[in-house]
Amino acid sequence: MKMLTAAMLFLLSISLAHSQEKPFDAKDIDQVIGRFKEKWNVPGISVAIAKDGRLIYAKGFGYADTATKEEVTPYSMFRIASCSKTITATGIMKLIQDKRLGINDTVFGPRGILNNSEYVFTDARIGKITVKNLLQQTIGWNKKDVVGGNEASYALKTPTPATPNDVIRYNLQRGLDFAPNSAYLYCNFNYMVLGEVIRKVTGQRYEEFITQEVLNPIGASYTKPGNTFPTERLKHEVHYYESIPDSCGSIIDTTQKVTLSYGGYDLPTMHPSGGWVSRPIDLIKILMGIEGNGSSASILSKETASLMRTPPDTIKSGYAMGLEVSKGAWYHSGALTWGTSSLMCRTAQGVYYAIVCNTLATKPGTDEEQFKTMVEYVIEMHKLLADPLKGVTSYPTTDLFEKYDAEPRALN
Repeated sequence: MKMLTAAMLFLLSISLAHSQEKPFDAKDIDQVIGRFKEKWNVPGISVAIAKDGRLIYAKGFGYADTATKEEVTPYSMFRIASCSKTITATGIMKLIQDKRLGINDTVFGPRGILNNSEYVFTDARIGKITVKNLLQQTIGWNKKDVVGGNEASYALKTPTPATPNDVIRYNLQRGLDFAPNSAYLYCNFNYMVLGEVIRKVTGQRYEEFITQEVLNPIGASYTKPGNTFPTERLKHEVHYYESIPDSCGSIIDTTQKVTLSYGGYDLPTMHPSGGWVSRPIDLIKILMGIEGNGSSASILSKETASLMRTPPDTIKSGYAMGLEVSKGAWYHSGALTWGTSSLMCRTAQGVYYAIVCNTLATKPGTDEEQFKTMVEYVIEMHKLLADPLKGVTSYPTTDLFEKYDAEPRALN
């Protein structure tokens, strides 16, 4: 009787173990994305997921172009907004790894990296800003972000659109609001300056260096610098749609009316902070490239990757160096006014995923109500894959990377 009981308990334990298994289910992902798309009226979405070095899911939903009914595919490219910061930070970390740059190097002043004679400032604290401060968003400015706009041009009486040089000169004249490394404040200006640091240190255009040293080694060939106007749309690039269509003066000529997505800001100036165009598969490759696990997909060493994921040690902040870090996960999100939204993440369980949409959803109302709705949308986007990925114990052994690295025949 005891032997029978033991056998029964053994069989029961096996049964319970099997009942707790949860295989990855692509249909769960499809349903979650479909409901999100319908709820927020998103024209097009692209999603990719990877585990253990394998691409296990890549799918497009809806339209890249609602007028022509061009569908979103895994090849479709989207503006990724602030996910561009991770790309820029990776370039900086590569320079640090190669000992061409020091993380504590000062940026401005006679001994700084950007020691241009025209970069004049009276606030002595500016001379203490380091590369690390820029990466961790602890630089010291608490002012309206002017990257991509023309405020600097108007103040300096220079031609529009404002160049990175204009924006730097303008901000240096304004001084700091707090001492570097004493507080965290997210600001696009920090990463625009890092783009100029890359240009100065390498003697190359920022975009050229990033392409050669970051993107090409990992095969992220569908990641390109973005452009401002619809006539400059890249091959495979989607169209962008504003939840509440509106017009504004062109960044080139304020008398010419344009949409915010197409001419409301200057994308080339924003390349280091928010101006790259990519697809979820490439975003995953970028995350894998900064894993630091010594694999063939790695750009960074274990030590450099660990440094990149280190938040400030003197203040409370979850922003490391081009990455948010929380409970073993690291990620970045992005949004451009009404026209695009993005998210790239590496979970604590080692699952990589990326989501991009060709709108930033909101609903009509006061400015405060619109912003509140937009925040709700972004929060929901962040949590979107949490449930279908929660508790998954087994993943597909197939790898879709090679399939989607080849140029699609229909679009050649």
